[in-house]
Amino acid sequence: MRNRFNFRDSNLRIFLTAVLVMTCVMIYSIGTGGRSDFVSSLAGIITEPVQRVSAMISAGFGSFSGNFEDIEQIRAENELLKKKVREMNRKTVDYNDLKAQNEQYRKLLELKEENDMYQFLASTVISRDSGDYYAGFTLDKGSNDGVELYDPVITADGLVGYISGLGITSSKVTTILSPGLEVGAVDKDTRDGGTLFGEISTAKKGNTRLNYLSRECDVTVGDIVVTSGFGSVFPANLIIGEVKDIRAESENISLYAEVVPAADVRGCTEVFIITEFEGQRSVRKDSIEGYQTTEEPATGK
Repeated sequence: MRNRFNFRDSNLRIFLTAVLVMTCVMIYSIGTGGRSDFVSSLAGIITEPVQRVSAMISAGFGSFSGNFEDIEQIRAENELLKKKVREMNRKTVDYNDLKAQNEQYRKLLELKEENDMYQFLASTVISRDSGDYYAGFTLDKGSNDGVELYDPVITADGLVGYISGLGITSSKVTTILSPGLEVGAVDKDTRDGGTLFGEISTAKKGNTRLNYLSRECDVTVGDIVVTSGFGSVFPANLIIGEVKDIRAESENISLYAEVVPAADVRGCTEVFIITEFEGQRSVRKDSIEGYQTTEEPATGK
């Protein structure tokens, strides 16, 4: 009975509370000019928190959408910048290549001004023999272009070698690193002379040798070696390179100088063939080392 009384007492309290609320509602409605305004106010009080939450959610989605669009825009801008960087790098490489080429031609022009009888033919290295210790290579110019056997091959920096094999549209170059090429050479300052040809030990270092120097010569380290012009195969005063070391020959009769070539013999890609110069002696042979003047030389041979 006590529990039942408590239950009824609880229901009574709820009923009385409801009546009190209703009474307050009616009094508020009369005081504010009508029930509808009160209901609107009450609805506003109830819905305001919901509206705030909805607005926050909408703002969140809007912000997320805006951030997503910003990310896509940043990605697009990054791709555009990468493209511009690649283009700038390409232009830089092209500029450097053009600058190097212009420098080559400038030096060549100076050489031609000093030797107005020179006739040059630009040529490109098309292959190298990886097994050749002396860095021989093949050019894209041959007899159809006016090339002849023994024509000197140079870069704007100095002597590279000579034409040792001739085809119709290509030719083989033997370099100054090789013992197969012999050229008269002198110290530019002292005029002490000898014969330039390479050998395996110096060729492996990319160098060549000025042989048969007199033991009384004045050649010193750092001197510049040039062609002497003797023999009519090479014109005089073509730069060969710089003296790196001077030693006695094994027989102790004479000296030799190790010479660092001025030209990049192993790495050159563009060279010039001197097809004509004053005092040139034209040497023609039907074949040299298997290269025929009537057919193409074997690439890289």
